[in-house]
Amino acid sequence: MVMKKHKKIASSAVTYFILAAALVWTIFPIYWMIKSSVTVNSEMYVARPPLIAQHYTLDNYIELFTETEFAHALFNSLQIAGITTICCLAVSILGSYAMTRLKFPGRKFFKTSIIFSYLIPTAVLFVPMYVFVSKLGFYDNKFALLIIYPTTVVPYCCYMLMSYFKAIPYALEEAALIDGCTRIKSLWYIIMPIALPGIAVVATFAFTMSWNEYLYAMIMTTSNAQQTAVVAISSFKYADSAIWGRIMSASVVTSLPVAVIYIIAQGQLISGKSDGSVK
Repeated sequence: MVMKKHKKIASSAVTYFILAAALVWTIFPIYWMIKSSVTVNSEMYVARPPLIAQHYTLDNYIELFTETEFAHALFNSLQIAGITTICCLAVSILGSYAMTRLKFPGRKFFKTSIIFSYLIPTAVLFVPMYVFVSKLGFYDNKFALLIIYPTTVVPYCCYMLMSYFKAIPYALEEAALIDGCTRIKSLWYIIMPIALPGIAVVATFAFTMSWNEYLYAMIMTTSNAQQTAVVAISSFKYADSAIWGRIMSASVVTSLPVAVIYIIAQGQLISGKSDGSVK
């Protein structure tokens, strides 16, 4: 018994040590980003910067919004990511519902093609996408991203939502249809409230994917007025030198909307489960 107790204690100690190391490994870059954003230049540009800054300043944030066009780039990212998320959710919900509840020719083909289209790397498609968008007259236009982003976001959303819709018993919807409910109403009043946790997850990832995307945003937008926040951050690096205070402060500001979306989505997950169980 004593040996088993010691083995259990040792096993728990090793588990907690691994978890603590993983936690430090995950949180330390975030801490360093925030710490560097409020560190004075005399402490930042040294061979061995201190783990804890001795002097703090908000000059990096003030210069970020007064001496650069980062605020406009942040608005561009919010606009593109928000519109992309709303449009992709609308298309994905209707498409996923059709492929899980309706029977039509080619349904299996469309379901399989969604998975394969999501697996195609974006680096393979950026050349034809660039040619396509340029011929449409959207070169150096942030709204070109509204044409490109759904090609990767919609397949992901459909793939995720189909699994949620399949888990909902068809008997619930069938009872509503017998009572005279239409397909659209059954989707709105029966399926979506129950699948709200899945929709919240999909919306969060759709916003994050659109917000953090860099390759297409860098290629399609060249002027400062059309750049997104992620591209604007990379513009603070000049040749072999970088304005680290400005880069870190911009990174902190860019991380805030995604963090807020995750917090809101977490609340929707709980409310969605309770609403779905009641209805």
